[in-house]
Amino acid sequence: MALSGMKARGLVAFGLAIGLVVAACGSSSGTPNALSSTGNNGAGASGSSSLVSGLSSNLNSLTSYQFTESINGSSTGSAPTAAATGSLQITGTVVNQPTKSMALDAYGVQYIVVGSQAWTSYDAGATWTAIDATDATLTDLLPSNNYGDWFDAYATDFTSQGNEMKNGVECVHYKGNSSLGAIYQGITGVTASFDAELWVAVNGNYPVSGVYGFSASSGGQGGSFGYSFDITHINGSSNKVTPPANVVAIPT
Repeated sequence: MALSGMKARGLVAFGLAIGLVVAACGSSSGTPNALSSTGNNGAGASGSSSLVSGLSSNLNSLTSYQFTESINGSSTGSAPTAAATGSLQITGTVVNQPTKSMALDAYGVQYIVVGSQAWTSYDAGATWTAIDATDATLTDLLPSNNYGDWFDAYATDFTSQGNEMKNGVECVHYKGNSSLGAIYQGITGVTASFDAELWVAVNGNYPVSGVYGFSASSGGQGGSFGYSFDITHINGSSNKVTPPANVVAIPT
């Protein structure tokens, strides 16, 4: 299926982005493999001094929203090249009510899902072909899936910094403590500049924005790697997903 190929390319690029940073930092040990979701569905975040895991499931309670999520890696050095970068980005609109629908642009490939029907386009929406709407990997592309790998596993290492506005929403601002950055320092053997922050809506307890990344330098070379996401246009009237007009049949 077309989606499986796209996701495979994304995973390869993801691995390359990590490799760029590891090479730049002069380490052969690899990056930590401890980022995994705890799977606990916390009841809320506001009023709590530490982050509650499982909050991404609350995105499903919104009527609709738009999102952007990115994975970025870069390295710089004198040889063999001056700079190398890798970037993956997914953008989209999600409608939960009244009909579950999605419009996604994942690494340049577009997808539309409306109820039990789905389509994909490889030419920027000029033509579309039908695909299987039940393919679970479509929802794998949403922030609600990727959030757990970056924030749930270390929820107890995030503490509240108070309330502030983010993306037009009143949020509780959480910041990861220094122990998270020490993980990367211990593996690479060099001092890493680390930043992990998360904003959670006061009303609704859903994640609104987050960043998790680090940068380091050693021996005249440097590298950075990170994940970020933003939820915007929450319950906005412009959040509409409709079936594509120009659908072509796959030759048999």
